[in-house]
Amino acid sequence: MALFGKESLSGALGKAKELAGKATEAAKTGIDQTRTMVNEKMEQSKQSKLPQEGGLIRYEVTYKGGHPNFQLEKKKSPYIVLDIMPDRFSFLATSQSENWFTGFEIPYNRVVSLEIVERTISNTEMLLSSGGDNSDLRQKNVIEIKYLDEAGDEFVVRNEMLTGFTVMGQAKVCLEMLDLLRTKGIMKQFKGTENSNSNNAFGGDDVLKQIEKLAALKDSGIITEDEFNQKKVVLLEKL
Repeated sequence: MALFGKESLSGALGKAKELAGKATEAAKTGIDQTRTMVNEKMEQSKQSKLPQEGGLIRYEVTYKGGHPNFQLEKKKSPYIVLDIMPDRFSFLATSQSENWFTGFEIPYNRVVSLEIVERTISNTEMLLSSGGDNSDLRQKNVIEIKYLDEAGDEFVVRNEMLTGFTVMGQAKVCLEMLDLLRTKGIMKQFKGTENSNSNNAFGGDDVLKQIEKLAALKDSGIITEDEFNQKKVVLLEKL
């Protein structure tokens, strides 16, 4: 005697097909939702890299302190962004730092000097290098901005460049930022003269040493021959 009649078997097959169809639709819906979420995240990431309206460019930086209203602590995320505006530096919070950092601005006419200085190698980096050669990590990618507040008090804000895949790449981005500030006439808005700020921006090293460092960057493939020659001309004009 058959366990199932034809009608029962047909009904079971129909039910199975129905369940399979629902499972397929659910899977498609899940895939579509995931794709939408990924696209939204990508768009948010893309938008987060764009400067605010009117800005020239945005850099991702690590806040190292210096502003009287924002004291850095270990539990606070230091990741912020720097927008180069036509008339000011604008520091803004990211989703990681918005719980304590509300941002601040430094008008260019209050900037006393801008220097790119050598970064401090962390203990973790020292351990990973096992006491070996860590010269590649000793790059100039820290932006120091000395400025006067409205009361005339002087402060120095420090931020380490994060835009760039490596510390050498970040050092290159810092040089590109200096070129942007110079070519857009932003340095002329600083309280000092353009020439004095240009010298300060290179940390006060003499011109020949700077050319040697640029040559090393060129030999390492970090900057091109054309970029090296352009920067060398700018440096030689200071002699």
